[in-house]
Amino acid sequence: MTDFCGNGSPLTMNGLQAAKCCAEVGLAEIWSVFSVETSGCGFLTDRRPKILFERHIFSHLTNGKYDAQDPHISAPTAGGYGDSGAYQYDRLASAIQLGSAAALQSASWGLGQIMGENFRKAGFDDIETMVSDMVFLDKKIIV
Repeated sequence: MTDFCGNGSPLTMNGLQAAKCCAEVGLAEIWSVFSVETSGCGFLTDRRPKILFERHIFSHLTNGKYDAQDPHISAPTAGGYGDSGAYQYDRLASAIQLGSAAALQSASWGLGQIMGENFRKAGFDDIETMVSDMVFLDKKIIV
């Protein structure tokens, strides 16, 4: 899964209706979140899920161990995001070298930008399964 490219497909109307029911909100509210978080598309053009790497989450999950060494990847404060798109995967790759699970939990993933550290709340047993489902989404519904 190191390249994070999979067979994810756009959210269907059935998926959108299921999300509406699960979230107990209207379609307008769901699309508002999607448009703000990902401009309405959960994948980059190369089929990787959109992500945003959060250095302050990584710092928290690693107890600040890498803050001095690499403040671009690990810092106690939010910010320093840089460009969207592929650049976020560069940051994630650097963090994975320091701690894979913490790195994956420090990114928000896909159309709904679900924060990796919320994998249990999103119904997954571990972060690796959540990321795998985001990357290799087939008929599952992830929002």
